Amino acid sequence: SDVCSSDLEDVIIMLTTLRRSVAFHKTKFKFLRRVNMNSLNDVRIGVVVLALSTFQVPAQVLFSDGFEGYAAGGSYLDKNIAGPNSAPNGSGNPWFGPFPPNLVVVGTSGSVSPHGGNNMVRGVLPNDVDQDWVNIAYRFNGGSLFTGNLMFDWWFYDPSGPGDSNFRDYGVLGFYNTAPNNTDYPGSGSLNSGVSQLQRLSLGAFNPAGFDSTKYQVRVGGATDGLTGGWFNTSITRSVGWHEGRIALGSALGDGTTTVSFFIDNMITPVLTHNSVTANGYNVLELNGDAGSTTGYFDDVSLSLIPEPGAAALLVCGGLTWLTLRRRK
Repeated sequence: SDVCSSDLEDVIIMLTTLRRSVAFHKTKFKFLRRVNMNSLNDVRIGVVVLALSTFQVPAQVLFSDGFEGYAAGGSYLDKNIAGPNSAPNGSGNPWFGPFPPNLVVVGTSGSVSPHGGNNMVRGVLPNDVDQDWVNIAYRFNGGSLFTGNLMFDWWFYDPSGPGDSNFRDYGVLGFYNTAPNNTDYPGSGSLNSGVSQLQRLSLGAFNPAGFDSTKYQVRVGGATDGLTGGWFNTSITRSVGWHEGRIALGSALGDGTTTVSFFIDNMITPVLTHNSVTANGYNVLELNGDAGSTTGYFDDVSLSLIPEPGAAALLVCGGLTWLTLRRRK
């Protein structure tokens, strides 16, 4: 009897111990599972944050022009001269230039076809120094200057390749203090008359002292670490055919300047990155043709806003963090 009682007590103690052990391990398993799930969520969020750190919202196109909507056949592009492409100051055709005619709208010319569509533009005459502007502040920013996060993109045709010092066509993103904020142009259409504050970020071909006629050039007005007038030789060898040019502005810096990146054909690796030097902002884009005796062509111009880096990533990650904290509660 005593032996049976003792054995029964041992069995009860063993069962109690076993139950407590099972309960302990069950609780431990739940805890570890919760920890692991939380850790897994943290890892997931970390991966998303890493991925979104390089996420970019597509650029917002403000203006694009393939010159398809203009009368061609050598018609003047300038709006400020009588002709089929003329328009009132402040509306319609946005292109104007000093002492027109300047650029003309053409179709296929000899062996040169437009980059896209049926039309392209070129200078009116060799050595004529033809210049046409679009007042981007008035047209696309309510009259206010652009201060950064802006991209000017276009295509230019090089007819001769390396060694031609007479090919001097280039595009510009610039500032002229003569550009009005409530219409396209002042007076008869020249921004050059009376200009006292000027910035021209340029890309294409030009012939400043020390230039390399086998390479393309870029310019930051006011820069003193390159060639005369702020020009720089690039590493890109000139070649016959269509080339894409791009000038991209970063966010405005504390002193009002911006970081400028220039691209030719390769839109990943810039040919030059440089501080803008001036802090005026930007209010025009321009095309310059026939500054020399060799005629080139332009086509497919666009102007776009570049979203602030990481803005979308911060928004999405904020939402993920809120959802995770809510779930943990």
